[in-house]
Amino acid sequence: MLRHRDRVAADLARCEVLSGAGQADLESLARLLTPFAAPAGTVLLRRGELADRFLLVTGGSARVAFDEQRAHKVAIVTEGPIVGEMALLRGTRVSATVSAQTDMRGLMGGRAAFARLLAIPGVLDKVVTKARQRLAAGTVPVPVTLRDGARVGLRPIYPGDRRWLMKGQEQDRVSGTTLYDRFFTAGPVTPAVARYLTEVDYVDHFAWVAVDSAEVSVAGASYVRSASDAALADISFLIMDEFQGRGLGTLLMGAVAIAARRNGIARFSADILAENTAMRAILNHAGITWEPTQMGIVHGILEVPDPGKFGVMPGTAAVLGDLVDSCHAMGGQLQAWPVDHGRPELSGP
Repeated sequence: MLRHRDRVAADLARCEVLSGAGQADLESLARLLTPFAAPAGTVLLRRGELADRFLLVTGGSARVAFDEQRAHKVAIVTEGPIVGEMALLRGTRVSATVSAQTDMRGLMGGRAAFARLLAIPGVLDKVVTKARQRLAAGTVPVPVTLRDGARVGLRPIYPGDRRWLMKGQEQDRVSGTTLYDRFFTAGPVTPAVARYLTEVDYVDHFAWVAVDSAEVSVAGASYVRSASDAALADISFLIMDEFQGRGLGTLLMGAVAIAARRNGIARFSADILAENTAMRAILNHAGITWEPTQMGIVHGILEVPDPGKFGVMPGTAAVLGDLVDSCHAMGGQLQAWPVDHGRPELSGP
C-alpha cells in the first residue's frame, strides 16, 4: 500500500504548477500539506477573510466567485489549480469565495508550505503567471469613449477570454475577412491558439481586451517580446466586425503602448496584410517605417508611440498604467517571498 505521504505526493504531481517537479521536492512539500475532502457546497475560502492558507484542487471541482452579481466573475476550476495564493502572498484579505462545486478533494497549506512550494524549481514562474492572470480576472474595466459616443471598457486579458475568441466565430461576430487580417488565414481559431493568446504573463506577452456594456469582449490588442531583442515586441490586433471603424483600434494602440513602455519595450514590429488599410493607417499615424511588400504582407518597425496621440487621456493612461504595474508587481512580490530552499530528511511513515 502507498504511504500517506506518497499518496499526497502523487496528488501533487497532477497539479498544474508542479508539473515536472522532482519526486524529492514533491515529498518534501507533502509533509507540509493537509489533505481534505469537502462535500458539494462547502465553503473553503470566504471573500473578505484574512488569508492564512492556499488550496490545491486534486479531485472534483471548485467554484471561485469574485462577484456573485456578475456571472463572468464566477469560475469553475477542476483538478490541478492552486487557489488562494494571491491573498496569502500579499498579506491581504481573500478576494473571492471558494466553495466545493462538487464533492471534491484537495490539499491545504499555510505560509510555510507556500514558501516550500515556491522553492521548487520552475514553480515560481508558473505561480507568478497564474497570480497575474487571477489579478487580471478581478480587474474592473477602465471606461473609454469611441468616436460615435459608445462606451467600452479596457482591461488586461485573462484565460477566461478564450471563450470570446471561440464564441465570436460561432456567433458570426468575427468574419473570415477579420480572421484573415489577423491570422493570415480565414480558418477558425483553434483551442490551442486561443489558449496561447489568452494565457499571457503580462510582461513578455501582454494583451488588453475591450468589453462592451455587458462586459462581453469585443476586441483585443497584444504585444509579444522578441526572444532576440528584449526592447522589441511584435504587436497585433483583433476587433469584432461591429466595432470596426469606430476608433477602437486607435485607442487600443494607445493602451498597448502604455503596457509596452511600463515593461521596458522601446520598439514595435508589425506584420500585416498590404490590403489591411485600416490597420496600416493606425500604424502610419504611429510613425512606422515599412519594408517592401512580400507575398502580400508588409513588415514595419516603429518606436513605441505616445499614447496621447491615440486618444488616451492622461487620467485614463494613468489608470491603465497602474493596472500594468499591478500585474508586474505581482512577480516582484513573489520574488521577494521568503522561500524555504531546504529539503528535510524524508523519513517516517
